[in-house]
Amino acid sequence: MILPRKVYNKCGGDRVINMTIEQQILKRIDKEKKGYIFINADFLDLAESNTLRKSLKRLVDESKITRIMDGMYAKLEYSNILKKQIFPSPVNVAHTLARKFNWSIYPSKNTALNIVGLSTQISNAYEFLSDGPYRKYKYLNTEINFKKSANKKIKINPESLATLIIALDAYGKDKIKDREINIVDRYLIDNKITESILEQNKTIPEWMYIVIKNIFKREEES
Repeated sequence: MILPRKVYNKCGGDRVINMTIEQQILKRIDKEKKGYIFINADFLDLAESNTLRKSLKRLVDESKITRIMDGMYAKLEYSNILKKQIFPSPVNVAHTLARKFNWSIYPSKNTALNIVGLSTQISNAYEFLSDGPYRKYKYLNTEINFKKSANKKIKINPESLATLIIALDAYGKDKIKDREINIVDRYLIDNKITESILEQNKTIPEWMYIVIKNIFKREEES
């Protein structure tokens, strides 16, 4: 049984607030941006697993949250332009699956090209290399595939920068023109990759480092 929480007021006294498991779950979800995907483990401090599953199911049945996959939930963002709720991207789902199962993952070359925007092809499958087992998931109208890889973890952080490096490697140095520079520039901005972050990653191949560094210089001069 979950005991009521004590909340202390400014006068030094205290009052007891009774919150149901569902209310505590919603309060925690509301602290994150809409579309953020939660897993069961994010709420295990609130109740034991069987009670937690029932509480999450009730919230789904009441349309207060959305079940993304087994053991994965989100409060969806509503688009006024599209006039509908927006489901998390397959990439976000893949990373949440990795968090759920404690895998280290990074995108395959084709998936990295798609994520960064250097590929114009619309993909119905997203592939990630993983230190976990081979797995395949169906999500909306796409597939998310995890392929076991013996390769060592890429020592580039954050993941968004590692993804960019994989994409640039797949695309090739000789094909980087003005169009590609603009795409990479937008990716850096959208993912909040700064010059300071670049400098913290010394294992980036030289030509890729120069491409990204020149983009930062261009922004400073503009």
